[in-house]
Amino acid sequence: MTDTTFEDQLLGRKVIDNRNVSMTDALKYLLKKEEFRILDVAVGYFYISGLLLLKDEFTNFMDNRNGHFRILMGNETNGATVNVLDSGKYHDYAELIQDSTEKDTSKISDKEFLGKVAEWIKEGRIEIKIYTGTANYFHAKSYLFASSLNTGYGTAIVGSSNFSKSGLEGNTELNVLTQDGFFALHHWYNDLWLSKDEVTDFSPELIKIVKSNGAKQTLQQYKPVKETYYDFANIFAQPYAELDMNKEWVKELFPHQRSGIISVKEKLDSLNTAVLSDGVGLGKTRTAAGVIRLYLETESVNRILIIADTKLKDQWHDELKAVVIKKHEYEYISRQQLVNMDYDQLKDNNYTLIVIDEAHLGFKNNNTEAYKKVLYMRQCNPNVKGLLLTATPWNNAREDVINIGSLFLKVDAIPNDRKYKQYFLLSPNKLTNKVVKHLANDDAAFKEFWSDVYLQRTRKTYGGKGTRFPHRNFPSVDIPYEPRKNEIFSTNFDVIADLKFPYQDPIKYIDDSKEELGAKQLKMMLLKRADSSWKAYVTSLQHIVDKLEKLNDLYLKPMSFLKGKELLNHYKGFLGTAYGVLEYEDNVNLLFKDFEPSEPVDPSQQSVRSQLRKQRYIENLKAQIDDLTVKKAKNAVEQMTADYNSDVSTLKMLIDSLNKAYSKVDEKVDEIIECIDKERAKGHKIILVSQFADTVEYYYDRLYTHYNRPQLKYPMGMITGASNTDENGYSALINQKPSTKKDVLNHFSPRSKKAIELIDDNSQIDLVVATDTISTGQNLQDAVTLMNIDLPYNPMTLEQRIGRIDRPLPKGDNNDQIYIYTFPIYQSINSQLKMMKRLGNKMEGVLNDTEFDNVVLPQYEGYLKDITEKKQNAVKTMLDKTDDQMINHSDFSSEKHSEAYQQANKRMYDFKANQLIPLKAPLIPDYSFSNGKKDHSIAVVEIKYYDVNGSYLEKENILVDVNDSKKVEIIDAEKNLNGEIAFDVHNSQALSQGDALTAVERAKDKIYNVVKQQVAEYNKQHEFFAKNIDSTKNKTAVKAAVALRTSASQEPQMVMSKLQSVNVDPKLLKDITKYVETIDKDDDLFPIVQEIANNPNVFWLEINKYIKFFNPDSIREMENVGKNIQKASTRKADLEKTQYKVLDGNIVVK
Repeated sequence: MTDTTFEDQLLGRKVIDNRNVSMTDALKYLLKKEEFRILDVAVGYFYISGLLLLKDEFTNFMDNRNGHFRILMGNETNGATVNVLDSGKYHDYAELIQDSTEKDTSKISDKEFLGKVAEWIKEGRIEIKIYTGTANYFHAKSYLFASSLNTGYGTAIVGSSNFSKSGLEGNTELNVLTQDGFFALHHWYNDLWLSKDEVTDFSPELIKIVKSNGAKQTLQQYKPVKETYYDFANIFAQPYAELDMNKEWVKELFPHQRSGIISVKEKLDSLNTAVLSDGVGLGKTRTAAGVIRLYLETESVNRILIIADTKLKDQWHDELKAVVIKKHEYEYISRQQLVNMDYDQLKDNNYTLIVIDEAHLGFKNNNTEAYKKVLYMRQCNPNVKGLLLTATPWNNAREDVINIGSLFLKVDAIPNDRKYKQYFLLSPNKLTNKVVKHLANDDAAFKEFWSDVYLQRTRKTYGGKGTRFPHRNFPSVDIPYEPRKNEIFSTNFDVIADLKFPYQDPIKYIDDSKEELGAKQLKMMLLKRADSSWKAYVTSLQHIVDKLEKLNDLYLKPMSFLKGKELLNHYKGFLGTAYGVLEYEDNVNLLFKDFEPSEPVDPSQQSVRSQLRKQRYIENLKAQIDDLTVKKAKNAVEQMTADYNSDVSTLKMLIDSLNKAYSKVDEKVDEIIECIDKERAKGHKIILVSQFADTVEYYYDRLYTHYNRPQLKYPMGMITGASNTDENGYSALINQKPSTKKDVLNHFSPRSKKAIELIDDNSQIDLVVATDTISTGQNLQDAVTLMNIDLPYNPMTLEQRIGRIDRPLPKGDNNDQIYIYTFPIYQSINSQLKMMKRLGNKMEGVLNDTEFDNVVLPQYEGYLKDITEKKQNAVKTMLDKTDDQMINHSDFSSEKHSEAYQQANKRMYDFKANQLIPLKAPLIPDYSFSNGKKDHSIAVVEIKYYDVNGSYLEKENILVDVNDSKKVEIIDAEKNLNGEIAFDVHNSQALSQGDALTAVERAKDKIYNVVKQQVAEYNKQHEFFAKNIDSTKNKTAVKAAVALRTSASQEPQMVMSKLQSVNVDPKLLKDITKYVETIDKDDDLFPIVQEIANNPNVFWLEINKYIKFFNPDSIREMENVGKNIQKASTRKADLEKTQYKVLDGNIVVK
């Protein structure tokens, strides 16, 4: 029977009867478990011959894990025992046990094993007590496995088996495996074990019996490997957090969430920050909630702040409630609320943990107002920890990744061997964009930064590791359109490509150099809406016509009657009205907000660069308007009028053609209904998703009419979540009744939403039609079918859609197939491909300034090409490529590192928890010897660095692989050292003392080579500081700062007046100029610095405009961030003066 088969049988049946599952196999299985280091047994009989059945597993348990074995043996009496006691041969039961144990031991031929048992008893790691209480009998039969003596959870076997050969595999017994009852059993056992009246120590008698029966004890002359490992563990092992598996909220977590909670907490505890960037569908919010729960349980004082979008508030409340966190135990604010707070409001914050959701919004740029506000909170409260959540760090530049990850980073806590630490020390007062860029370009340093701070797992990398995901099926449904519709789709490209949209960014009519960015965006969007639904497409076209008519009625027609300066003035007025003081992006996207749900610009995400661009654009625009001539105005009006006439004529013809073509039949709707019927027949719940609210409303109306007229037969719901609601003003419906998003989803997926009462009430709905507003943070696992009415440009948005139903499967859930439908319109796809080809290189600009991301665009473009060839595999191929990019973008995953470290640290910490008695006077101190198969000798070396004058610099401990003469990480060192415990070379009979000393001398030579490398590396790092410490200051920035100080000294009254006019204390000018000195050419503010350097009067003249970028409150928080950071020394270490010694080591000999 394989281990997996046995495990399934044992954990599935939980009954151990020596028929289907033997106690021997069950105990072997549990003894192999790395987490167990304590075995407490309560039995009527205990015989060492029974222990021999478990010899290999038990030896590994005792030696490699420093195990502890306690036996509580009772006065269980059977007929034969009664007769023996009645005969008068024995005075009491203890005397009988001693005699029977001696007889059992005398029959054991494995004297080396007996020797080990004697050694373990002598070390106090095997203890035996006999029950001598007043009860008639001690009938207990329990086997308790745990990680430590004081733990509250573990695994227990309770039943009828004694610790004898017949009890373990001969008799038919009845035992049960349990975890739920462990705590009570463990408490009972400890209470009895520590009793002064009911138990008697039998260990001294047992060791005498074992020794008297020829126990062959090995002469130990060299330091045991397990003692070396014990010392190693005492140096490096750290306390670790553990989740109590007896708690309901922990039981409901998936394995990856449990390990994620521990990993994130370890990062937070060591560096004050962690970024959780798990892929879609892995439940980041629940993992983060688990981290908060752990802090509430393990820390004495807690004040938790969650910063997240307002729309996510209900989701966060639900996730926190699921891990038993009450509303009064945390605070919740939105990014917008944060940005609106004054610095004085943030000054006295005393939060212990701040959690930021969707950190890529507002925190990937260190010049946004949201970033500065949180940085100020951290400066006021240096010990605050920060957990940031983001699903798409790979989708950002490395600089963004660094900005997110360094927001709460405690620089002094970064290990000295991390290459990225030098960059933070180089710029301790403010992590400038110049330093960020250097770090981003250093692959090795960035890799270490990512590994230390980020935790990222994906469906692909984590599937199979204790977590099951459903299998994805991708039906692609061809839609046979009638010829006239195919013709419309075929000519869409030519029709849309020739449109001019004269109301969009009208400055283009007086400035030929202006890119028609808005028009290009709109053309791409129109083609997408044509692919979505004819209704959405017609609605868009009609909105364009309405805007054109408005343009003509309000401006073009009246201006056609004007001449000369009157025309010029009216045209200037038109341009001023068209642009006003709105930001550039709002103007070029003027049309979108009329027919597509959009949210106002979030100030928390606006960077300084964006704000400056707004100012520059408005200034340039005003200058162009002022420079207009009558001739230019006349030509512009004439051209706009011609474009208006052409566009209106084309659009009305297209709208008329669409209305006629779809007056009776919509083949796509019919095809989707047919697919719904197939899925419905299988009992599947169905989600229909579109990017566009009007498509959702159109489909919902068609489907509801089809299925529920005249009476309700197929309950369904709709969610748009948009500002433009249906004609009755509702953005969520259940059947035809107004509702909320939360209520719709609870009725649709009551099991995953834990709203089981809705099932009992028979008020479920079986279909939901929704926009992508449901595509984040929702578990809708009651459904297995997702139908994409259209596909988004960004494959990650599609992945988020799928993530609503593609989530880890609960234990025992065999519903392991999901279905992701697509309905491609091939002629529409060809039009999109043509548009992309025409835009060519300009496509990046189009997509960069919209919701679309050029990083992921190639996958979508590849899909469009593949769908015409592969069809069924096109969507899967697109998602696989995106997922591969997610894994390979960073070229490293912190998951393996963090989990391997968790396991290594747990082994070490648990090993040292059981006391180990050191060998007295070993032949060679500080080293043990082994002869394992892996040729990796390990040494812990302490290096004390001194400079050429003998002055002490600093100290560090390093781990050395002696054989390879190189420094190694703790994970590899621990693995090699732990693996050598079973191959201990005990004495000079196995290895002569001369050979051992020769091995030590060879090791010292190799260790010295590593020390030389470390000294060289130490000096290289300090050379880096010496060379670059001054380069962080930009010459232009220094010049600008000097210019401001000079102007202040020359005209103090003017400067004082200007500062007071913007409510800034003149004494704070010093802070402003110091801040200016830190700005370099990669900084968003550098254009202003250049202006100040050339003419400082610009700053004073425009102080109302510039002071928000140089506000002393925000400056002080950035200047003081590194106040407590230990400044880097530039002194070099001298090899001859530097000292080192081996603290602990094991040498592998052959």
